[in-house]
Amino acid sequence: MNKQLCVIWFFLICSSWYWIHGQELTSLTTQKKELLKKIYHANSLLKSYDQKKAKSITQIRLYDRQIMDREKLILLYSQELDLLNVQIEQLSSNIKNIELELQQLKVDYARLVCKAFQNRKVYNQFTFFLGAESFNAAYRKYILLTEYNKFRKNQGFLIERKRDLLNIEYAKLEVKRDDKSAIITQVESEKKELKVIKHSHQSNIVLLKKKERQIRRELKKQQKALKVLEENILRLVNEVSKGTVVTNFREAKGTLSWPVLNGLVISKFGEHQHPVLKYVKVNNNGIDIKSIQTHTVTSVFKGEISRIVGIPGYNKAVIIRHGKYLTVYANLISVYVKPGAIVEKNSIIGTIYRGEGENSGVLHFELWEENMKINPEIWLSK
Repeated sequence: MNKQLCVIWFFLICSSWYWIHGQELTSLTTQKKELLKKIYHANSLLKSYDQKKAKSITQIRLYDRQIMDREKLILLYSQELDLLNVQIEQLSSNIKNIELELQQLKVDYARLVCKAFQNRKVYNQFTFFLGAESFNAAYRKYILLTEYNKFRKNQGFLIERKRDLLNIEYAKLEVKRDDKSAIITQVESEKKELKVIKHSHQSNIVLLKKKERQIRRELKKQQKALKVLEENILRLVNEVSKGTVVTNFREAKGTLSWPVLNGLVISKFGEHQHPVLKYVKVNNNGIDIKSIQTHTVTSVFKGEISRIVGIPGYNKAVIIRHGKYLTVYANLISVYVKPGAIVEKNSIIGTIYRGEGENSGVLHFELWEENMKINPEIWLSK
């Protein structure tokens, strides 16, 4: 009984172990798919930029994004490799235990066969009946002999079961080793690609540094435009009305729809190093999203159009109120809504500017809670 319980516990532990590691591998696979999709989109955009002779800040930011995503991808591959190594070690241990059990079963079975052969006359059913003192004694001996034969057959069956189990474990081990080999090859490929991208990135930075005065002028113009946008938002925040639409915006954190389909974030929220100017810090009140396939902009949540303002350098901006929250969509060339209109989640509100300049095809998106700026990226759906 104790032996059976030990076997049951062993299989339960192994099953739970495989389930946990299986879940981890599934999570890593999902993350890899998302990163590979982003890398693919960034590659498509970079190819279009590489066809142009002039280098741009947006191109540098795309390279920054590519480098960051590929480094994350290599890290995910490394984590997957670690999990596979643990699984391979566990499978090897299982195989060793099964081999030992199989060897012991074979030894026991060989002893049974040898003993049966040595006592073949004694174990003959007819001999059992002749040598019995009475019919009841003969019957008891017969039952004993039948059970003994069943036990021998059961030992043979157990050997076959163990052999099949061993073959299954060997097959699993082979698959895991193939997976490991494939991942190692993929990691090496990603490292080579990353090296090429970093080289192109540095070459472009060197070329752009020659235009430092022009870049500084454009940066000053951009900061001025963002200042005007911020002043408009603060004026709106100070208004008494909080809008006519009651929403559960706070509960939507992490689930807001993206304002641009399949967009890439090329400039994150907050203060960070300028991609070209060495000693210059830039502060972003929101995030900049580079459009890929479509330039249509949609509302991230249900709300009321509070204001549409013209921003020199950022074209038009639409501000939507969601109770005490505001979402801002800037750098629109066309706007399809009017102040006071109620928009639903994913309603089309305009299109992104496309033309000359760094802000071509880039949506500037902000999120405010009354007069406080919030990182919008963590509110958007993953």
